[in-house]
Amino acid sequence: MDPSKNQESPLNGKRLVLQFRKDKGFLTPDHPLAFDRLGLPEVAQTFHNPAHWMVSVISHIESERRIFCDILSYVIGEASFDAIQQSLSHWLRDVDQVTFRSIDTAGLLHTLAGRTGNATEPISTPSIDGQSPNVKTNDGLHQSGESSPSVRKPSHRTSKRISEEFKVPLKDLRFRLGGVSFTKKLKGHPEPIDLTVPNLDIREEFDAVKNYFAKVMGTDRVRVRADVEILGGRVVMVNAISPDIDRINREAIDNVKFEFVKSSMKRKLEVDIDKSLFTMDEYMDRFGEDGLHPNAFHRNERELFEDILSVSDSIHYRHLRFLSEHHAYDIMKLRFVLKPFSFIFLLRGDRHHHIVWETLDTEEATYIWHITGDIEELKRTLRKVEDIVNVVKVQGKTAYIHAGDEGFRRIYHDYSALVDGFVKWKGELESVLT
Repeated sequence: MDPSKNQESPLNGKRLVLQFRKDKGFLTPDHPLAFDRLGLPEVAQTFHNPAHWMVSVISHIESERRIFCDILSYVIGEASFDAIQQSLSHWLRDVDQVTFRSIDTAGLLHTLAGRTGNATEPISTPSIDGQSPNVKTNDGLHQSGESSPSVRKPSHRTSKRISEEFKVPLKDLRFRLGGVSFTKKLKGHPEPIDLTVPNLDIREEFDAVKNYFAKVMGTDRVRVRADVEILGGRVVMVNAISPDIDRINREAIDNVKFEFVKSSMKRKLEVDIDKSLFTMDEYMDRFGEDGLHPNAFHRNERELFEDILSVSDSIHYRHLRFLSEHHAYDIMKLRFVLKPFSFIFLLRGDRHHHIVWETLDTEEATYIWHITGDIEELKRTLRKVEDIVNVVKVQGKTAYIHAGDEGFRRIYHDYSALVDGFVKWKGELESVLT
């Protein structure tokens, strides 16, 4: 139900310009409103270029310092505040929140992106079946075909509607925040048209791993249907939908993430002899895809570790889980070793810290080095451990073990069926964590 109108407010029924610059909205030049005061969905982070929406005030709720509006059009470019809006500045400066009956997804993405061949044309986005893609507003209402914002077109200008179904190679799509975009020449229009298929689960970081999406989706071409309206030779409405792009949800993205993690573990890349320990950022930069941001799938090294563990058949699963739970993430970032695939942890003891090297799926003993809590000693020991890993990798573990390193301990794994190897290992580990 619409909020009750305050009939005394001069804002009721008025048409206003809501101007956007970066991450702020303006009803007056000197009163910015943050996005959280405009009820915009999470996909809205910033407007890449100035844009504005023409809105109609349904109700001004003075007690809440809020206006409830319909959006009439979505336009890229600056707009001036007319004389009527300027005369209402005193009232508009008191407005602290703007909410909308509905927000059209395509219109929102159109103005967020700020890229179009017709930068000053308003956009209207009815879909193929008469209903627009939905964005739920903070009033709990949804976009529908009946309330879709429309643009009046002068009768003396020629209007033409183009509807076309086609397939697009997935490699030709540009993954962007809130959807995918591409350029397509449609029958009946001489120039290629920029099309966007909205999907709020998609982020631009995924563009670097499109080949993994093709593998998970089972196709390298996506089905698209586009509706375009041409007015006077200019594109004034574009709507594109794709059932294949709609399938990219959180579950599909998780499957892509796991495929990527498994692939990164199998990379046969030449590794510099003096570089064996990698932080998450270094690991992703070296063994990930070109252009993929380290945080595209994982916010931190613990999440990457969990995914590596989940996609592998590790003989040390319980051991690694225990070490991860006790790793001092606040002091040292988890280190990844490619060959043998393994991890370097830091554990706190009663009087010392302990650097622990544990492999993922090779029958190696657990290596432990004891250090004080001094951060400089920790750095030196990490460099020393990296040298040791290089020695083991080239010459084998015997060469290092025979060196008689002081402060070094090994705990062997018991793989026999007669004992619980993890319980035995855990007891020995805890006995040396002094």
